[in-house]
Amino acid sequence: MRRIIWIGAAIALAIFQMACSKKSGTNTDPGPTNNPPVVQSYPGLQLALTNDASKQIEIYDPMITDWNSADAKKWRWSPTTALGFSTNEIKSFGGGTDFKVRKMKIWQDASYAVISDNGMAALIAYPSGQRVWSKVIGGNLHSAELLPNGNIALAASDGNWVRVYASSQGADNNTYAEFTLGAAHAVLWDPLINGLWVTGQDLSGNTHILTALAVGGTAANPELTELKQYRVTLPSAWGHEVSAYYGNTNLLWVTTNGGEYVFNKTTKTFSMSPTNNLTFVKGMGNQPSGQIVLVRPDANKNPRPAISCPLNNWSSSTVDFYTSGGDWQGSRIVNGACFYKIKIVYDNYQ
Repeated sequence: MRRIIWIGAAIALAIFQMACSKKSGTNTDPGPTNNPPVVQSYPGLQLALTNDASKQIEIYDPMITDWNSADAKKWRWSPTTALGFSTNEIKSFGGGTDFKVRKMKIWQDASYAVISDNGMAALIAYPSGQRVWSKVIGGNLHSAELLPNGNIALAASDGNWVRVYASSQGADNNTYAEFTLGAAHAVLWDPLINGLWVTGQDLSGNTHILTALAVGGTAANPELTELKQYRVTLPSAWGHEVSAYYGNTNLLWVTTNGGEYVFNKTTKTFSMSPTNNLTFVKGMGNQPSGQIVLVRPDANKNPRPAISCPLNNWSSSTVDFYTSGGDWQGSRIVNGACFYKIKIVYDNYQ
């Protein structure tokens, strides 16, 4: 389960599975080494995490220092029949691979959330969690985004595609547009360019890329075309996360298996992230204050933490906090948790 399928030579398959799937490779790098003098409260927006262990989306308060306490967890979600989900959708949900909250002008400025998991995707009212649209979808979904017109964008790493489903047209609508992109891992709407940032691989030349897609057509019948002027080669292989750089609309956070970067949209250049250019970062973002938060697999830390994810090698029981300049501030650890992706709970795109 959760493997990346690559049709080709056997050796290419092995490389692809190691480098691009939810499972991280075996290379390990040291984690933070400077211990903070005291456990600190961190003012800021709440943090959403996908948890493979509890099979839930969970939201935590960074002001609470002990995330194992009942006060720390402010919201949790998994699909249930009471929320309008089918038995098949419930069985398909394993804890999530992405979660984003958006305020929707077309729906009276109410907040909604999109969720991807390896085998299903959902659009829900937030914070009630009630189903608006959902579907069991194969392809190893890694990312989801809610577009301003109410449609949902999805990236499938095994399926080698980015799709936009016409979720605005009804709870069971199955119309979609598709753009072929190998190992597609991230989708992020950018109102500044009126396009969708995505990471993946150009299958014609096996180049690992960051690019943008225009969403055309109508809400009922969407179309996807590449905005080729934004295409760039990633600094290292197997693109993963793309997230907003809050406080500067010209920048993006971009992570790969090989590093973490800040991307400048104007110059189309990458610079090293201030957080030591860590490898295999699965989720990364910043608070409006500038504080950086990220999740990195326990299996890629040297030494592996004493409290770590017991289920797999692509998740972590730890969330790390850094200053805007890259100095490690501390961590939050949840016993038994397997956090894969982290998102700032912020309903603005940028």
